[in-house]
Amino acid sequence: MTLSVAFPSHPPELPEFPSPPRRSVRGVGLTALAISMSMLTAAATPAWSADPKTGKVVGNPIVITQRVIEIAGGISFESMKKAQKEVLELASQGDEPIWVRINSPGGSVDAGLILIDTMKAVKAPIHCIVESSAYSMGAIILTFCDKRYGMPHATFMLHEASYGTAGEDPHNRSKIDFLTKYLDRMHDEIAKNLKMDPKKYRTRIRDTWWMLADEAKSTGLIEEVITSISYQEIPMERTEEKKTVTLTRDLESSIDGTPNEPAKIPKRKD
Repeated sequence: MTLSVAFPSHPPELPEFPSPPRRSVRGVGLTALAISMSMLTAAATPAWSADPKTGKVVGNPIVITQRVIEIAGGISFESMKKAQKEVLELASQGDEPIWVRINSPGGSVDAGLILIDTMKAVKAPIHCIVESSAYSMGAIILTFCDKRYGMPHATFMLHEASYGTAGEDPHNRSKIDFLTKYLDRMHDEIAKNLKMDPKKYRTRIRDTWWMLADEAKSTGLIEEVITSISYQEIPMERTEEKKTVTLTRDLESSIDGTPNEPAKIPKRKD
């Protein structure tokens, strides 16, 4: 039996989510939203409303600080190891929230899971903002964050992973069984994060699940669409090491160089 799907024949490798096709939007003028690096890290924002006179959205702002890492571009081992290092460094500095900015078309599953496992292992909560796009593995990383937010024009996409193998049975059959079990377990975790029934989730992503920001909120992928944002810097604690020198009378000399008198032992009185 020969299978017609492509995959390396040596050690089983975890699959990659293919980057989604580009979509064109006509007749709609969209203004790109950007947040400067100085505008990132700290607390949260739930309720918001529009001013009936001006139409401008008002509400409690999301407060962000300097504790932030950025995921921009494809998910690769290089980008995930860099993000992992930054998460560990920030976690070692304190337990305040660590913010993750995502603008990604997706990429490697096994590379993305390195960051996911690291985020789950640190004590500091992980809060995420999707500025432009979180597709495929980028959206999966989002689902494992403790707090999830999106900009008004952010877009999201979840879908099934593509994988396969080539060669003779039964070697390929065991490899496909392994990958199927591995991905089933991962999708069950994602469904749990979204508070969805696993079967309903798998049915929804079968044809690729595209979402606008308001749709992502209604399905539970994000908690809020960001309408107000502010910045507050967290003061960093500094630890100074102090050394204490204890001098005894039987030292050969004192600090100023003057010899000390030898210690006198009192005479015994019988």
